Amino acid sequence: MRLLACAIMLSSIALAQNGTVEQLFRSAVEAQQHGDFPTAIREYRQLLQLQPDLADARANLGAALAHVGRFDEAVSEYRTALKTDPNNGVIRLNLALAYYKKSDYRSAATELDALNASGSADARIATLLADCYSKLGDDARAVETLAPLQPTHPEDLDMAFVLGSALTRTGKTAEGAALLENVAKKGNSADAFLLAGSALLKRNEKARALSDLEAAMRLKPDLPGLLTQLGIAEEGNGNDTRAEQDLRKAIDSNPNDFEANVHLGGILYTRRDLAQARLYIQRALRIQPSSTFALYEMALLNSADGQIDDAIADLEKVVGADPNWLEAHVQLAALYYKSHRPADGLRERQVVDRLTAEQQRQGPHPPAQP
Repeated sequence: MRLLACAIMLSSIALAQNGTVEQLFRSAVEAQQHGDFPTAIREYRQLLQLQPDLADARANLGAALAHVGRFDEAVSEYRTALKTDPNNGVIRLNLALAYYKKSDYRSAATELDALNASGSADARIATLLADCYSKLGDDARAVETLAPLQPTHPEDLDMAFVLGSALTRTGKTAEGAALLENVAKKGNSADAFLLAGSALLKRNEKARALSDLEAAMRLKPDLPGLLTQLGIAEEGNGNDTRAEQDLRKAIDSNPNDFEANVHLGGILYTRRDLAQARLYIQRALRIQPSSTFALYEMALLNSADGQIDDAIADLEKVVGADPNWLEAHVQLAALYYKSHRPADGLRERQVVDRLTAEQQRQGPHPPAQP
């Protein structure tokens, strides 16, 4: 009789506990649905103390924690839930998103790769995976991931944005800019207009770049980096006054903006305000000492100031770093002759003739980028 009484008592305790678990689960879900995340978190934790192996409750707890920015805790809950339910693609995707939101792109990519391998991949997962690759500096792999999918998802603006951005960074600026412009126009996206305009500047498509950058300015004038790119585009389209205004504003916002400094220095050089130009070019070189573009501008400044030996030294470094830069060889040849070094001048003249002939056959060498 005593054993029977114990069995009945244990059964009653289990039934009561199950009732408590169900009640806590319903209450936690209701709190989560109404945005009361602190209550949901507290009740999910109470529930999991009673039944630690409830993967759904643990996954919901992870989601609640992620919603309030407690990503490390969310990751821990998702990983524990996956031990109980390792084939649950929704939990694995949420784990990847938690890693992504805490900027752990390598771990996020690992989880997204696992979803691909399991056959759970879709356009959203592929886009997230490609974006992780780009953030890890592997734009080529991002392109490889999305390029086969994009033609069958032409209206997926997120996919087009990630792919277009990666294409521009891998040198495929025409394809990338076209995708980004489509995203910008359909999604009214200032960010996409900025990226498209920046890519077109690299292709020397100055008028089209200016149009895109002006569209970005109308949509979001405080977008980081926009004033600099707009100033460069205005300079390229012959409006130095507006370019100077925008570049000065960019430098006021960020004195260490390399591109703004080097382009403002170039504008001041063409105006023959050599002292002011030198200040900005010197700052640009302090920011990026290896920039051949800034060094080339410093050579022009030194030449204009009569510092011929310094100008020659600068240009020798430039052509050493970029042997196909025709204009730099032209300037160097002229300075060799000016400094009474005819043999060196003749050698550079021969390089100029060779590069000119090659460019006539192949098209011009792209202008150096800052």
